[in-house]
Amino acid sequence: MNGVVNRRSFIGGALAFASLAGCRSFLASRGRPNVSFGAISDIHLTVPESTAMLERALRYFRSRGVDAVMISGDLSDWGLISGLKYLQDTWEKVFPGGKGEGGRPVQRLFCTGNHDVEGFRYGDMAVDMHAQGYSEREALVHHGMKECWERVFGEGYADVRRWNVNGYDFIGAAWPIGRAMSRKLNNYPHAAEWFAANGATLDPSKPFFYFQHPPIGATVVPGYGQADDMTKALSSFGNAFAFNGHYHTPLTCGRSIWQGDFTAISIPSLSYTSLPSGYENGSGSRDGTSPLDMPAIDSRFRFEEAQGFMVSVFDDRVVLERRDFAAQEDVGEAWSVPLGGGEKPYSFEAHMARTPVPQFPAGASLRMHMANAANRGGDWQIALVLEFPLADAVRGARAFDYEVSAVPLCGDAESMVKRFLSPAFHKPVKDEPAEMRFWLDALDLPQDVEYRLEVRPRNSFGVAGEPIVSKVMRGQPGGASVRSRKELLGF
Repeated sequence: MNGVVNRRSFIGGALAFASLAGCRSFLASRGRPNVSFGAISDIHLTVPESTAMLERALRYFRSRGVDAVMISGDLSDWGLISGLKYLQDTWEKVFPGGKGEGGRPVQRLFCTGNHDVEGFRYGDMAVDMHAQGYSEREALVHHGMKECWERVFGEGYADVRRWNVNGYDFIGAAWPIGRAMSRKLNNYPHAAEWFAANGATLDPSKPFFYFQHPPIGATVVPGYGQADDMTKALSSFGNAFAFNGHYHTPLTCGRSIWQGDFTAISIPSLSYTSLPSGYENGSGSRDGTSPLDMPAIDSRFRFEEAQGFMVSVFDDRVVLERRDFAAQEDVGEAWSVPLGGGEKPYSFEAHMARTPVPQFPAGASLRMHMANAANRGGDWQIALVLEFPLADAVRGARAFDYEVSAVPLCGDAESMVKRFLSPAFHKPVKDEPAEMRFWLDALDLPQDVEYRLEVRPRNSFGVAGEPIVSKVMRGQPGGASVRSRKELLGF
């Protein structure tokens, strides 16, 4: 088969509802913020050399004159004492004595994640740990998290801690020890109990900043589909900003910020991007048994990307600059969250409505050809290779993914739908290739019916642009008689 085809009261204000172009000049015109902090997560330290990107991020925050740095869990990949020591050494290298430029104090805001508690138990990571000469004998939980923390960082440790920086409250909650959190992430009763006991002491005239490792239920995506302890605990605090890590979701995903009864923000990883599921080139099983065909985008094993936020707090808004530390540049426009209730520009509905939809350039065509390929299990297959141009990234309307549909012309047959992540979906747009090249198993195409292929570019909210459409095609041979690849090939 071959084919060529064509084609969240404080103060509101109008600026509250638009993203900030020329953010640096905007911030400069407003003067120094009331408080500013860097927000990173999932640094996953292993050996001394793994601190390089952490040092780069901390030096950037130092250059911006931050008052604090937040790290929302997974400090050590293997949950070892050495990981905390490498973090402390790097912190002292950049902020000696906890001081920044001009001797300004910089507050450390750290909490633990699942890796800090049980990372030494994770199969493929434990293999790496032993290969690098480290052992679970130095696991934090074996020596006592509180004892290790206070010895390494020289500061008190508690399951929930509170700091005040420039008059603003920060509350951090640790990953619970002794609870099967890997299976029930949406359960932080210790933090919910803290808010029940201490919530009335928080200044309602100012925003406060809460952080934990996993996402809060029914907020950011991927997050969780139902409300949890912290969703309920924060629902009465319209001035709450809740930060999380854990899911390694890139800054290019608009669903990393959510506004409802409070505001939630998902911090990406400083180590690598996790691939979302549901994509032919997305996440699969680590043991190689994935049923997917096209190889996954190589992010985790190449330790891409390294991203975080520069957060500036003003009287009337909180501005989050999205920073890519690997590329040493900002990613897209800053997010400006108005304070004072009223309209919520970062509810999914509002954010989706004003996020530009990507479109193919005029005259874009779809090219197709058959090729021999091997799926992720190593089995041979005939692949249909699809090639088409990058969808336009005008006004930030870049494609997060592409949807490929085989649509039968008769009404009774089912359509085949496959989705592919854009190759640099997690990176600045300049890293996207000019041409997309995806492939799928030819046996997944409709058999013995006429159909057309339709390819649509979609933004991170799943809103699609206009498709490019193929000529009418018909698969041969096929039909109900072909049940599997082995049957077709005769073995």
